[in-house]
Amino acid sequence: MTLSKKVFITHCVILISTLFLQTSLASELIVPIFKADYTLHHNDIQIGHVALTVKKSGAAQYQLTSSTKTSGLLSFIRDDDVEESSLFDLYNGRIRPLSYHYKADLGDSQKDIILNFDWSKLKVNNSIAGRSWKLAITDGVIDKALMQIALMHDLADNDASLSYQIADGGRLKNYVFTRIGTEKITLDGRQYDTIKLARKKDDKPLITYYWCAKSLANLPVLLRREKKYGTFEMRLDQVKFSD
Repeated sequence: MTLSKKVFITHCVILISTLFLQTSLASELIVPIFKADYTLHHNDIQIGHVALTVKKSGAAQYQLTSSTKTSGLLSFIRDDDVEESSLFDLYNGRIRPLSYHYKADLGDSQKDIILNFDWSKLKVNNSIAGRSWKLAITDGVIDKALMQIALMHDLADNDASLSYQIADGGRLKNYVFTRIGTEKITLDGRQYDTIKLARKKDDKPLITYYWCAKSLANLPVLLRREKKYGTFEMRLDQVKFSD
C-alpha cells in the first residue's frame, strides 16, 4: 500500500473533522460527553486509529480532542500522529469555539496551527509556522472540529439546516450536509439504525458520506469517501457516554 503523507493526513483529518456547528434554538442544546474509538481503513486495509473525546473543562466550558495514529502496515512505512483539540462554551443557545489547536507530526515534518476566537471583536487570530493574521467572523462560525457536535444536535430536528460556516485555512468555508434517508448498517456484528448524509465543502465535487446512529445521540458510526485511488472509511469500534 502506497499513500503519500499528504493524502493520508488529509483524509484522516477530513474524516474526523467532518463528523458539528451552529445549533438550532428550537430545542435545548445538550453537549454529549463521551469517548469514542474508531479505526481508519483504506480499501479495507486498516491504516490507523482515532480516539475522539468530549469532556467538561471547568464549570462552563468543554474540550473536544481527537487523536489519530497510524497502525498496521502503514506504521512500518511512516509514523504519522495528528491531534486536534477545541475549547468551547455555550452562548445564546449555540456552540461557541474559544480556541482550536491542530498539531501533526508527519514523519520528518511537523504542522502546528492555532486559532484564538475573539468574540468581542468578531475576529479569529490564526497562527501557523510563525505567521499570524486575523480573520473577520460572524456569530455562528465555528472551527472544523466542532462541526461534529453541532451536526449531532441538529439531526434531532428534521427541519434544521445542516449548513455550517467553518474558520479553516485562514478563510471561511461552507460545509453542507444533505439528508439521504435512513439505513440499517452492521459493524462488527452490531446493527445500527442510522441517518445517512452526504457532505460537500464549498463547491467542490467530492462527497463524504456519513451514517449517524440514532441510539448514540446521532454519533457518526461510519464515514466513507471514494477517491480514484480507493475507498477511505472511518468505522466506530466502541463508545462510552458519561453524564
